[in-house]
Amino acid sequence: MKKKSKCREKKETIALERDMYKELLDNIPDAIYFKDRKNRIMNANKFYVRGFGLPLEKIIGKTDFDFFPREQAEQMFADDNYVLRTARPIVGKIEKTLLHNGEWNQVITTKMPLYDDKKGAVVGTMGITRDMTAYANSEAQRFKMLMNTILVLGRAVELRDPYTFKHIRNVAIICEQIAKTIGWDEDRVLGLRLAAEMHDLGKISIPLDILNKPGKLNDPEFQLIKGHVENCCNLIKGIDFPFPFIDIISQHHERLDGSGYPKGLKGDEISTEARILAVSDVLESMISHRPYRAALGTNKALDELKEGCGIKYDKEIVSVAIDLIGHNIEEMLHELN
Repeated sequence: MKKKSKCREKKETIALERDMYKELLDNIPDAIYFKDRKNRIMNANKFYVRGFGLPLEKIIGKTDFDFFPREQAEQMFADDNYVLRTARPIVGKIEKTLLHNGEWNQVITTKMPLYDDKKGAVVGTMGITRDMTAYANSEAQRFKMLMNTILVLGRAVELRDPYTFKHIRNVAIICEQIAKTIGWDEDRVLGLRLAAEMHDLGKISIPLDILNKPGKLNDPEFQLIKGHVENCCNLIKGIDFPFPFIDIISQHHERLDGSGYPKGLKGDEISTEARILAVSDVLESMISHRPYRAALGTNKALDELKEGCGIKYDKEIVSVAIDLIGHNIEEMLHELN
């Protein structure tokens, strides 16, 4: 009788712990779910279930392909299989997920392996997904404000000096094409593109008769032109940007051999973004008409890039730029403007 009583107490304790565990999971404001080795859902908390608008019993045994667009489900499967294969967690992956009401949410997901208590083998995965849509929307609004700020600055330049504005826009396009060809991710390409959109804003403080003067500049005039780099940095300093704009812009006239300005930086002292901006700036300047001279043409631009390749300009970036010239960069710029 005593033995049966202890057995009953143990069962009651286990049941109580199970109920407490379930209550805990159901009250966590994150989606928590468990999958087997075939990535079928074994269990989930209430937050996860609400996202589908279905009862739990209609979710168990299903896979992501039953609920999400195919491309998204394939990525989820790939992540689950990685955890199963390597027994390593995926921590804090930012992604978008589609809810049953057709809305897309921005989420951050962590996935970890589940182990068999006796054998220690990986038997499935556990996922924790946190909704960060409100935060993402806040960041989107902040980014929109940034874009509007850059747009206003660009319009100010356009009103004063349309040639400089067109040059800035073309340089930004070339930078973007080079970065994409190299294989940069979207965020890094965007950061470079925006830096290029601002790189010559400092010329707004230079008198137009000097900026557009035909012929050779005297030394004081050239020093004034060179000051556009510092002017631009002063213009945007103190503004909270999500990209290192000041570093990129301040270095776009630096050269690998130290012959550039304003600081005479060399080699690795110059960021890759600034190296791309430098090549794009030179290329656009030579193939485009300026108020003070006609376009020098693609052949002259090729000669300059080849002559400075590995000396003033980064070899890989020059190679990509030369390919762009081969694909008729002038026509590309005309189409994209």
